[in-house]
Amino acid sequence: MLTFDFHAHVFREDVAEKLIGKMEEIYGVKRRYNAVVGDVLVSAESAGIDRVAVLSIANRPEHVHFNDWYADLGRKYEKIIPFGSIHIENDPAELDRFPKLGLKGLKIQPNAQRFYPDDKRMFPIYKRAAELGLIVVFHTGDEEGGVKGTFSQPKQFVKIIESFPKLKIVLAHFGGYKAWDSVDQLIGYDNVYFDTAYLPTRINDDLFVSMAERIGFDRILFGTDFPFRDHKTEREYIEKLFGKDLSAKFLSENPARLLGF
Repeated sequence: MLTFDFHAHVFREDVAEKLIGKMEEIYGVKRRYNAVVGDVLVSAESAGIDRVAVLSIANRPEHVHFNDWYADLGRKYEKIIPFGSIHIENDPAELDRFPKLGLKGLKIQPNAQRFYPDDKRMFPIYKRAAELGLIVVFHTGDEEGGVKGTFSQPKQFVKIIESFPKLKIVLAHFGGYKAWDSVDQLIGYDNVYFDTAYLPTRINDDLFVSMAERIGFDRILFGTDFPFRDHKTEREYIEKLFGKDLSAKFLSENPARLLGF
């Protein structure tokens, strides 16, 4: 059975250092690897991860041109599952290119893109994504370095979930990084999954397990947040905390079902 990391970031080599350096400066995070394709392949291989969802973020409307680059990664490397992105100012028709390009979905990082995810201007985008069967991955909750996630608190996803029951949604960082008390309102929807990206050592183990129980083990996806996390370390942590049988759901069964593998 294939194993998946549902949350990783790589960039073109000519911009990777600038982008990751900026994230380190703003959020106080530290990379484990360079945010380039060669490094993510090495890290994943070391942990026996067969497929990696590589997520793009269009911080500005013109950044949708990177969708073609991410799509090309998927054509070149069997291990990479490419996701594109879109900005609130883009025409939803940009998504019509995704199936032909091989992009499985899109990433929305509300704090980086500077809009609320439940802004009504985004609804035509969600509607088209649902029609196309695309997966939407959202950053949720706060950021590292004490930066408040003004645009990505759990309450800002409720309207989206309820308005688009056929939209495939992944809420990164268990639905609300450092906003754990507000996540319950997002639980119990058939179209919503939660990933584990960046959680090990950043959340108390008992809270991690209790939240997973409330979310439901069939709704959880293993994610790393590469290059800020290492695949082998993250996998070992999850398997030790949850056991290998449950972890197999996060690593294999659930992502395979969502992706249609």
